Amino acid sequence: MSDERHFGFKKVQIENFLKEEFKKKFKSNGKISLRKRQKFIAEVTRKVAKRFGKDVLVLIDFSKNGFCTVVSPAHTESTDKGKLIKSFSHPQVFYTTHCVDRFSERTNSEENCVIMLDAFFNEALSTYGENDGFLTCPDGVFAYELIEARLIVKTYINFDLLSNDQIKQFYGFGMISMLPKEYATEDVFGADFVLADEHDEYLGKPGD
Repeated sequence: MSDERHFGFKKVQIENFLKEEFKKKFKSNGKISLRKRQKFIAEVTRKVAKRFGKDVLVLIDFSKNGFCTVVSPAHTESTDKGKLIKSFSHPQVFYTTHCVDRFSERTNSEENCVIMLDAFFNEALSTYGENDGFLTCPDGVFAYELIEARLIVKTYINFDLLSNDQIKQFYGFGMISMLPKEYATEDVFGADFVLADEHDEYLGKPGD
């Protein structure tokens, strides 16, 4: 089955699934509050991701009794690195399924990971060239590889899993602006690690 036919088949399945979920949740045709909409979207997004995959975007029109539009990445392909999932935002960027799974696990995200990945990755792109094979954002680090003019994102490591040496490597000189704000301190004596060289004016001269 071609990718296009497979997506068409999956699209019909998702639409039917959402229609049933909508009918079960909303019995009448009355106005649906924003809070109820948000709750429903969160619930069905988790269910869709679990049943049909985390590369699916679902747009629900509550004014039309739950009519939905299903959008999938423009292209997926199988390679020796496994299945590659094309970015929504960047035509030449592909995520491995390993990356999608790790990102979902490490950010506790059960919804559409590709959209969140793109948001994190947009920030990380500005650090290209700082560390060969790695891109850094405030929340973590992406490992990538350039293959035939395409950027393949292999995995994601969130900040909390980095060692002190890795933090110094990825968030050191020239990259401090990417450091998560909660890890910064104005008082050097309250720091667990120092990214820049210590200076007398901060630490005090010997004998002080």
